[in-house]
Amino acid sequence: MIIQKVGPERLLSYRAIVFLAAVFLAIAIGILTEHSQRAPIESKAEDAIVRMAPRAARADVVIVAMDDASVTKYGPIKSWPRSLLAQGLSKIESGGAKVAVVDLALDKRTQTGDSELWRTMANNRNVVLGMSYDANRPQTYTPDDIRSLVFLEKYAIADKLTLDKRNQVFPYQMFEPPVSDFTGSSRGVGVFVRETEPDDVLRSARLFYRSTVTYPPATAAIRGKFPTSKLADGAPVALPNLSLVTALRVYDLDKDFVQVASGNTVKFIGSINPPVAAPIDDQGRMMIRYYGPPGHYITYSFADLMSGKIKPDVFKGKVVFLGATAAGDPATDARATPFPGLMPRVEVTANAVSTFMDRSFFSRNEHRIVPILIMLGLVTGAALMFFSGVRSLVITLVLLIAWFALSYALYAFNHVMLPILPGVAAILAAYVISMLLFLGPMRPVALEAPPMYIPPPSDKVHTA
Repeated sequence: MIIQKVGPERLLSYRAIVFLAAVFLAIAIGILTEHSQRAPIESKAEDAIVRMAPRAARADVVIVAMDDASVTKYGPIKSWPRSLLAQGLSKIESGGAKVAVVDLALDKRTQTGDSELWRTMANNRNVVLGMSYDANRPQTYTPDDIRSLVFLEKYAIADKLTLDKRNQVFPYQMFEPPVSDFTGSSRGVGVFVRETEPDDVLRSARLFYRSTVTYPPATAAIRGKFPTSKLADGAPVALPNLSLVTALRVYDLDKDFVQVASGNTVKFIGSINPPVAAPIDDQGRMMIRYYGPPGHYITYSFADLMSGKIKPDVFKGKVVFLGATAAGDPATDARATPFPGLMPRVEVTANAVSTFMDRSFFSRNEHRIVPILIMLGLVTGAALMFFSGVRSLVITLVLLIAWFALSYALYAFNHVMLPILPGVAAILAAYVISMLLFLGPMRPVALEAPPMYIPPPSDKVHTA
């Protein structure tokens, strides 16, 4: 009598339990993920996918860097005279730059060439400036501070807004726009790209800052020419991010062509083909598509530009970012990104603008996690219910490899970021259920096999 073991995968009850368990566990993990605080380990898994899919930097995006050589020649960046900045910006403009982005704080007046820098901006009309938001800004406002805030209305988005109540509100008077002459003569002012996640990594750009127009009292009497405020106190507005303002200039649009749907998209409306629609979360944040590690973009030294080593015609038709990259200089404002090393803020901004230009938007699919995991649960259950023991382990490993490969492919080629670790958890949970059944109530059973016919050896066979 021959005994053979039969695995539980032959039982209909085993197949049903494994399949249903895989689906329901996937649903449970999806719901838990949607309603839980984001785990830092999931962000690290996303970073690994991002590092696996670098892309060539756009040739029409360049950086003029206030680098180590420039600091050695001219001193700390914040001590540079504005006339020096004006000369550098004038060279960039003379080369025919499409947009010139000054990623520097210019919120304080100096006596070192402010008028020269203002004239350069006013004459070319394609300069975009950055500004800070400081929640601890001193509550003393000069007449020029008030004037700058009034000029800031030019760039505040007040129409076509659908704002989620969950949006953080940023007090209007805490923004620090450039001095009024610069703000009034620029083609856009936006908040610096600098907000990091709880693990101190900068992965997204908050495209707009929900606020209400409120003007603080000035510390001195306001005299002379003063711009007229067109928005009443209490008017809801969205102040744009520097990357959003720059992208508008790239497409020759202004704020009237922006439509904000909080928790959904920021759209550019108008005759743009293909359309521009950046997915954002409920705080107005767009995921930045990083093209590579620090130093990935075409970069020219400011010192070389000023010495004549760099000819202005290299900027023709390009989006030019002027900003600090010198190691250790406070103006550099370097941040951690998914790639190794600290990236200067100006290069982070270049990546965010390139995301708009390439339309390489991706999101974390926060509102689609459950449907995605249901599909994964169906596939996992259908695969595991026909196997048990060692074979189910092999199938689980194949599923895990396939999930990582799919995550990479969708990000690299279709700009979709899957819930990586929740998917891993769903696959492993289904495997654990199948193993518990295999080792417990549905372990393999021994059955008597029918006797097999064994022919006699050929030398024993007699023929007539």
